[in-house]
Amino acid sequence: MQSKYYLAFILILTIPFSQNSERGIINTVSFVGNDQINSNELEDQIELKPPSIMTFNSIDFDRRLLKLDAINIKNYYNSKGFLEVSVKDSFDVVNNEVDIFFLINEGKQYFLKNVSIVGLKSLNNDKILSSLGLFKGQPYNPIVINKELSLIDELLQEKGKIFSKINVDQSIQDSVEIKIKVDEGKIIYINDFWISGSERIDTLFVRKELVFEKGKIFDKRKIDKSKRNLLELGFFTSVSIIAHPISDIDTLVNLEIRLREFKNVGETALEFGLDEIEYVPGVRSLIGLGGSINWTDRMILGTKNRFETDGSVVLPTEEGFVFPRFGFDVKISNQRPFSLKFPTQIKLFFQQFKNFGDEYGPYVKRFGLQYSNIFRWNRQRSFIDFGLTFERFDESDAFSQDIEQRKFKFHLNRDNRDNPLDPRNGSMIIFRLDAYGGPLGGNRSYTKYNFDLRNYITLFKHITLASRINGGVISGWSNDYDKYETILFEKFYLGGSNTLRAIRPLRLLNNSNDRFDNDSDGLIDEEDEDSNIPSGKEIMTLTNVEARFPLVWGLGGVLFVDGGNIYSESKNISFDSLVWNYGIALTLKLPVGPIRVDYALDSKNPKIYQIQLGFLYAF
Repeated sequence: MQSKYYLAFILILTIPFSQNSERGIINTVSFVGNDQINSNELEDQIELKPPSIMTFNSIDFDRRLLKLDAINIKNYYNSKGFLEVSVKDSFDVVNNEVDIFFLINEGKQYFLKNVSIVGLKSLNNDKILSSLGLFKGQPYNPIVINKELSLIDELLQEKGKIFSKINVDQSIQDSVEIKIKVDEGKIIYINDFWISGSERIDTLFVRKELVFEKGKIFDKRKIDKSKRNLLELGFFTSVSIIAHPISDIDTLVNLEIRLREFKNVGETALEFGLDEIEYVPGVRSLIGLGGSINWTDRMILGTKNRFETDGSVVLPTEEGFVFPRFGFDVKISNQRPFSLKFPTQIKLFFQQFKNFGDEYGPYVKRFGLQYSNIFRWNRQRSFIDFGLTFERFDESDAFSQDIEQRKFKFHLNRDNRDNPLDPRNGSMIIFRLDAYGGPLGGNRSYTKYNFDLRNYITLFKHITLASRINGGVISGWSNDYDKYETILFEKFYLGGSNTLRAIRPLRLLNNSNDRFDNDSDGLIDEEDEDSNIPSGKEIMTLTNVEARFPLVWGLGGVLFVDGGNIYSESKNISFDSLVWNYGIALTLKLPVGPIRVDYALDSKNPKIYQIQLGFLYAF
């Protein structure tokens, strides 16, 4: 114990001499006096760190960051109940290397002895304390208490009490006693409201999106829902609803709905570069080089209809797709057709492409009409999409006959990920039902089901564990279903940077005898995979597991395992039949999301491997 204080004394003496130079890279970080909290925990709270397995890079010393790190350490101690902690920082520079020291005097740790709420009549006190996470015997955390008290205010606002006052009295002796004093105030009613900032959009149209009413209790939930409804229209950049008290009447407020419209009703967007395109609907399968032009008018001809055109040309870089793919869409959408809350979209589309592996064959011309109703929630990322599609494929040489398909679709996306481009926590559920023919008519009749479950959890602050289970099946309306009725690119394929990464895009077959050494030359080479021109299968199973972690300068690493297969019949499905890949990926974070390079090997034959380029994470 005496040696520890002797070291601390030496550190204090070195402060005036160690701060003559402030340049260099971080060599070591030392914590002195931390008996109750280990150094690894404290190191997670600071920015200035020495190189490690997770970072590799050398961090430049910055004195401002050093002071912030000392504050972060103190705040962390405070959150653990150490209210009297003191943290002093020091550093020493030798040969352009900086050694950092934090001298810590922890002081006493305080625990909660008693927590009570007075004045709260509209809510259940025990449930509130449980929601706040305040329990007797736990370390006292003043930061969390002050932050979470907003929960009481929000719950009271849902009951019309928008002018409540909340104060906290705390008694700190050997332990901490907390008394939360609540002055609920009176129930507030909406007297009137007006709309400002709406220039091109008439106020009657805006009023239809408001779910609160005059003379009713002010309910924060209805206020927030009204905001979301207005933003979903696509006409406003921002929406604010402000409560204005009425003088001499303390139970009434007037509401101002303050809107800010888009300055430009129409806009044009040009894009060019590498991107992943869909060969299989809903799955990013192929890397392509191309460009697109998009023109949008939010109020076509002064109406509430959104008009959008999109044209694209893409040249896939994967062999078997060497000819350009052309596409053109025209879309009209309305959030309130005929004054009904029923978001509707009508799309005319045209595509021209070649079938997989048929680069010397004719172009396929696909055109049709799609009707959709899309209901969105959770920041627009979750939605239900259902509707009808009528399409035709005109090329007798490609399909042996002209094909007409009529489809009913029901798609569900539930997305509560914290970040859609770089998720670290949360989950996503995708369910797709596409029913072709049957009572709808057409000359193709089958149903396609697809289920995709994704989960994300961050461990040890830096490592994100991502997992996915994906499955699909195609079946007929009746027992006389002929699997050859299914359009080739509606079937299931595996292989590529988003599925099985040791297999080239879409190249997996479910027969191991013709999947590998096709020419019997004893080698696994591109000639073997080129001879695998799959026609897809009716059943698919897929699982992926990734461990994602940061490296340096926006670079990251990924360790992954992929498993899956495709089948013609359900009786062939078994765990032993799964094809397993494993490997490592290098990612680079960009403003539009990460790009990555995957190196994957087959688990049974290390001669089978692929290096693949991908955009965004695999899932």
